[in-house]
Amino acid sequence: MWQEVVSGLDSIAVQFDPARIAPQEAIDLFRQQLQQPQTATATQTAPITIPVCYDEAFALDRNWIAEKMGLSVEALLQWHSRQQFTVTMLGFMPGFTYLQCSEDIVEIGRLPKPRQKVAAGSIGIIGDQSCIYSFSSPGGWPIIGRTPIQTFDPGQDQPALLSANQLVSYQPISRAEFDIIAKGPSA
Repeated sequence: MWQEVVSGLDSIAVQFDPARIAPQEAIDLFRQQLQQPQTATATQTAPITIPVCYDEAFALDRNWIAEKMGLSVEALLQWHSRQQFTVTMLGFMPGFTYLQCSEDIVEIGRLPKPRQKVAAGSIGIIGDQSCIYSFSSPGGWPIIGRTPIQTFDPGQDQPALLSANQLVSYQPISRAEFDIIAKGPSA
């Protein structure tokens, strides 16, 4: 019936073929289906620890974030690496990961002026939501660090490293460790 179902953080979109079903019929059917939810077994994906470098070259907004949260930079970075996040969804672009923190966090909002380019692997935070940029792109999230691992590879059978409901934690690494991991396995 539905050609595509796309979930958001607090919404769901369904696509249908109006040549096969009238729009009002689709609305009525969708409302009926929402009233009779189906129980589905969620696939459990193993928790993952992602290396993150908090070096100032990668943590572009760490001072701004620390000020907004009322912490020192050192306390902010220690705090961030102790948190547990859950992947809520992938979207915006392939592999772009949205995460929810298990702890209530002060809302710091987006940057006053978005960047034209945010590097792939950058980790953003705006409060209890976080993100991981899968590709270099424009963006307005304050950046707290960067991971050297590729989170999306279209050449793989499973292109996205992360999936919905997966638990994520961050392991702090040095700039030297970042460079080694980013180079990949030696040949």
